[in-house]
Amino acid sequence: MKSKYTPLVKLKKKDLDTCEQEVIKANLGFNNATIALEASYAFLSTLSLPVNGSMSEFLQIQSMITAQHETIERNIQALAMAKAHQLQTKRQFKKAMIEYEKFNYLQTQELEVHKAKIKKEEAKMLDEIGVITYKSEPL
Repeated sequence: MKSKYTPLVKLKKKDLDTCEQEVIKANLGFNNATIALEASYAFLSTLSLPVNGSMSEFLQIQSMITAQHETIERNIQALAMAKAHQLQTKRQFKKAMIEYEKFNYLQTQELEVHKAKIKKEEAKMLDEIGVITYKSEPL
């Protein structure tokens, strides 16, 4: 049975599903940023300054270490942005959930009122039928 809230409930459900997909994407982005940061730290831990060798080797390793530190800083920033995006999408999802539940509740209430009205009309009709059959029976 349809109510005046049915189209709104469908629209809010669609918005809720979209927000849920965004939350999943944000969680995936956060996980990817975490993995990238961990990989950067792991690579940095493998780099060590040479104890002996030429000066060019030392400078090459030193520049690789510096570049890795810059990569780690970028990954930290990307992780912070991913975390902020994750929190924002969770807030949007929560808001969409509340909106959906609100209109779903209103629809349910309207359908309950309509069902009670139909039940009352049926009871009234049954009473009328009972009165008619009682009067038509010979005594």
